[in-house]
Amino acid sequence: MDYLKLIAIIFSATGFWKLVEMLVKFRSDNRKQSAEIRNINAQAEKQISENWIQWSQTLEKRVKELEAVAEENHELKKQIESQRNRICELEGKVERVEKENIQLRNQLKELSKTQDHE
Repeated sequence: MDYLKLIAIIFSATGFWKLVEMLVKFRSDNRKQSAEIRNINAQAEKQISENWIQWSQTLEKRVKELEAVAEENHELKKQIESQRNRICELEGKVERVEKENIQLRNQLKELSKTQDHE
C-alpha cells in the first residue's frame, strides 16, 4: 500500500507541476498574443496615417492645379468680356455706317434725279 500512496503522490505532484506549467504557458501565450495584436494595431495605425498623408498631399496638389485653372479661367473671362465690349463697339459702328450708307444712297438718288431732270 505504501507503493500505491507513493505512486499517487508522484502522480499528483507531477500533475500539479503540469498544471502550473500549463498556467505559466497559458499566461505567456496570452502575453505573446496581446503583444502581436498591439503590433498589428500599431502597423494598421501607421498605414492609416501614411494613407492620410498621401491623400492630403494628393489633395493639396489637386487644389493647386485647380487654383491655376481658376486663374486661367479668370483671365479668359476678362478676355471674353473685353471681346464682348469690342463686339458691341463694332456693332455700333456698323449701325452708324449702315445709316450713313442709307443717307448717301438717298443723296445719290436725289442727285441722279436732279441730273435726269436737267
